[in-house]
Formats: sequence, structure tokens, C-alpha cells
Amino acid sequence: MRQVDNRFELEAKARSLGPFRSKLRALLGASGFDPKDTHDVLLSVDEVLTNVIRHAYGGETAGPKRGKIYISVSDSRDRVEIVIEDHGPCFDPRQVPAPQLPSEKPGGLGIHLVRSLTDEMHYEALEPQGNRLRLVKYKKKKGI
Repeated sequence: MRQVDNRFELEAKARSLGPFRSKLRALLGASGFDPKDTHDVLLSVDEVLTNVIRHAYGGETAGPKRGKIYISVSDSRDRVEIVIEDHGPCFDPRQVPAPQLPSEKPGGLGIHLVRSLTDEMHYEALEPQGNRLRLVKYKKKKGI
């Protein structure tokens, strides 16, 4: 079984997202994802990373709360797994209830979006603090 692992370390800043997004797009394309599934994964990961910057580290100007985001991308025969880790306060996105749609106010749909666009979402709290989120997207079988 073939598996390729790629690891990344990003500053928790919005300007880090563009270059990472380009690398992830290339990895997903090389792994055999079609443009729609590539877009879905990119959108999901971008949403998670933006939330980490905004909520786990307090935004761009957080000073001492600023931190790093660690990402690993594992490509195997039938799936891609993306693990995102941070050292912010523990936050389990699985505990967020599904939103009432249509939404009366803007925002608050990111976790719902991630759940909808990925096949699996797993969360683990890290000690003494931090978060590990694993997203899985299965590859479509050729000819289906």
C-alpha cells in the first residue's frame, strides 16, 4: 500500500494560508482528486485554519497568543487524511450543533461546511492544551 506524508508548519497568520493552499491543491491533484473534491477539501481546510487563527490564537494581532499551526497530509490509495494541530484552548467542533438554515445572521456556518464537505471529522484534545482535528476525504473509484 502506497502512502505519502507531507508535513507543514504555518504561522497563525492569514498570509500563511495562500502559499499553503497552493501546495495542498497540488498534492490533492497529484493524488487523483477531481476539481470538485479538491475544492471541497481546500475550502474545508481553509475554514479550519481561519478558525484556528481567529479563535485559538485570538487573531492576527494577538501578540503572545500567536502560535503555530501544524498540518500533516497523508495520501493513501483510497483517501487523503489531513491533520491540523494547534496549541490554543481546547475546542471540540463536534459539539457544535447543526445550524438552523436559512441562517438569520452571517457567520457560524464554518463547522457545518466542514462536516458537509469531508467524509470524516475526528477531534482530539491535546495536553496541557491544544487541538488535533483529522479530516478524511475518500477518493472516488474510477468508472463510477
